Amino acid sequence: MAKARTDPLADRRLYTGTSTPAEREARGELLRYCLARGATVEQLLEAVREGRLATLPLEFALTSSRRYTLTALARKSGVPAPYLRAALLAFGYPNPRPREKAFSEEDILTAKALAIFLAADLPRNELLDVARVIGQSLAQAASVIRTFIGDALILPGDNEHELGMRYVAAVEELAPQLAPVLEQALRVHLREQATRDVIGRAEREAGTLSHPREVGVCFVDLSGFTKFGERVATEQVGALGTRMAAMCIEVAQPPVELVKTIGDGGMFVSTDLDALLDAECALAGRVEREGKEFPTMRAGTAYGPAVFRLGDWFGATVNRASRIVDVAKPRAILVDEPTRTRASGRFEWSRGRRRNLKGIDGRIPLYELSTGAPPRRRRLTRQR
Repeated sequence: MAKARTDPLADRRLYTGTSTPAEREARGELLRYCLARGATVEQLLEAVREGRLATLPLEFALTSSRRYTLTALARKSGVPAPYLRAALLAFGYPNPRPREKAFSEEDILTAKALAIFLAADLPRNELLDVARVIGQSLAQAASVIRTFIGDALILPGDNEHELGMRYVAAVEELAPQLAPVLEQALRVHLREQATRDVIGRAEREAGTLSHPREVGVCFVDLSGFTKFGERVATEQVGALGTRMAAMCIEVAQPPVELVKTIGDGGMFVSTDLDALLDAECALAGRVEREGKEFPTMRAGTAYGPAVFRLGDWFGATVNRASRIVDVAKPRAILVDEPTRTRASGRFEWSRGRRRNLKGIDGRIPLYELSTGAPPRRRRLTRQR
């Protein structure tokens, strides 16, 4: 006599957290949807325990059939399996278990592209470094997009099934549009940076673009941001940081580059020191116009040799600029001696004071940008 099949949805643990018949019915519909697309009972139980059942359908919407192991992927692409594993981990892929079929046809295309890069004799270790930067950047972008879409689509009173299906519908409609947007954005950034690259004798003789360059480096942040965060709601702190980042992006016009935003501030670099100081002044003016509820800004600038590598700048000049902003008072734009000497005569400076900077030997003279700043900048006075 044939043994009766057990209903996989009969497990009571799958309904943990539901308290009404309507919630159980919605949970059942969502469970059936996931089962029909290949979810196992173990996956469903794990999603229930972790409170992410409503977003589980997204895993299936964003994943085509996984048919290949890492070994098969390496064989089809021609990339050695150990290196392929390292590259995929750098991009942000999960580490596959032995003989796990974790990869799809799309992953084969990625692996074949990697093979082309290797065939072009691009340095293998540096290629992994680039993959890490891309993986980190895309992870941040994905997090922002996920939060934005998730907040926009969730409605008061949603049950799990309604919310899960709305997410799936949005992903199926919007995800295909992201690829061309990201591709074009990358092309624009490559184009704009290529037009600003200067490859001189030193770079040609060294055989690398990572040769030290003379640049101005500026760090900005908001004075009293930590104390401000203790007085207001977390949401307000996040909104303030977002607004500061937006203003940093607005003033960072070529030849000034916004290297990164850091919580309540940012880091700028430019080979054109006057343009960098103009950007600092413009940013200070924007912060002032935000009103009394917005913390005041301070800035620290240094000029000298620095090396660009993997999307960031390194060297003593960078370290000096980061230490200068630490000792700057609210509304002050402090610079070191090389910055003051190198800047054009249209800038004026207060009398220099020698200061100790953490991690830097000796007392170095610092100057505050004064009334000789560009006319569009409102005069900023020291906060007594």
